[in-house]
Amino acid sequence: MKVEGREKIAIALADAWRGVNDPSILRACMPGLTRLDETDTDHFEATLELKLPAVSGRFEGRVVILEREEPSRMKLRLEGKGGPGFVNGEAELHLETDGEGTAVHFEADVQVGGQMARLGQRMISGVTKEMAGQFFEALERAAAPGAPASGDGGVPVPAEAGPNPLSSFLRLAWRTLLNLLGLSKRS
Repeated sequence: MKVEGREKIAIALADAWRGVNDPSILRACMPGLTRLDETDTDHFEATLELKLPAVSGRFEGRVVILEREEPSRMKLRLEGKGGPGFVNGEAELHLETDGEGTAVHFEADVQVGGQMARLGQRMISGVTKEMAGQFFEALERAAAPGAPASGDGGVPVPAEAGPNPLSSFLRLAWRTLLNLLGLSKRS
């Protein structure tokens, strides 16, 4: 399954690059990410708590940075399994200056199985894009120069709590329904 999207964030390219390379910022910004520990250079163990109405559960997995071209490109290998199934694949991030901010293009080619596979590609793709949008909103706040930090090791605290997963799912379901009915041009 292929998933791709594009986001624009209102921080400079250097700050965006620093953010996507800082595990403490990633932990603070990724919806559901409860653990991201570097076990070796560019090798991470991760735990993701997925809470959606159709599927919920914990994923244990690994993230390996395969390639890095500062400050514009990163390629990752992702592996995870848990109660909702499994996910394996690769993802790429491309960052470029866009006016006063940074444009981020992401693409992933993953295989999913188990309960997650029953959701269907369109729903998984939509949920993934919604989570990516939440991540980049939080990254914009956390990686900005002068962003507030908590007292526990400098982990950034986003200025506001992220969106409720249930409301994100409902907004996604509504947009998908409108698209299927041909009432919206946005996918």
